[in-house]
Amino acid sequence: MKRRASVFGLIMVTILWAAVPAGATFSEFAIGAKVGTLGLGGEVTTDLVPRVNLRGSLQWLDFNYETEIEGVNYNLDLSFLHPLVMADWYVFGGSFRLSGGVLFDGTHICLDATSTEPVEIGGHEYQPNELGRLRGEAEFNPIAPYIGVGFGNALSRKHRWGFTMDLGVAFIGSPDVTLSAIGAPLTAQLQADLAQEERDLEDDLHKFQFYPVLALTLFFRF
Repeated sequence: MKRRASVFGLIMVTILWAAVPAGATFSEFAIGAKVGTLGLGGEVTTDLVPRVNLRGSLQWLDFNYETEIEGVNYNLDLSFLHPLVMADWYVFGGSFRLSGGVLFDGTHICLDATSTEPVEIGGHEYQPNELGRLRGEAEFNPIAPYIGVGFGNALSRKHRWGFTMDLGVAFIGSPDVTLSAIGAPLTAQLQADLAQEERDLEDDLHKFQFYPVLALTLFFRF
């Protein structure tokens, strides 16, 4: 699944590149400050052909929280770095648009768990001294297709300042999870249970393969 999403992303990059006409002048520009589910960042917009704009943005987000996954209380440290390139088609010539592009996904999740109570890993119960400290990482597809809709045109002649809104989804695929026990003897049974726990975590995180993208941008047109 992860490989398939990356292939789709590469296809989208090729389509976007091929869609740039040889005679494109990129004569109009706008910049913007952006906030949304991909984090905080900025955006640049230029004209491609009539009714079609080309946009590039970069958003960043970093936070941590605690949650229970498969009966284990994990502290999750999430770091998002998301460059996004897309083309906007203003179908009716107004403010409504259809968007398609590619998200270069820099999502990185660190998992950390230390328990003072017995916990179940891979179907077997472990005492704290038998397990030690659990450390793990989860990474998603580096290239993800994006589709969406939006409202507002940063290159509109009506306003030099204004807002635009995006609503879409990025197919980031299922994550790859790696998990290890720190400070505990790595027996064959524990190694097998950690491998099972990795698969269970990947199944739990599978529901996030379609990442919702909602963004609001304050733009300035030159």
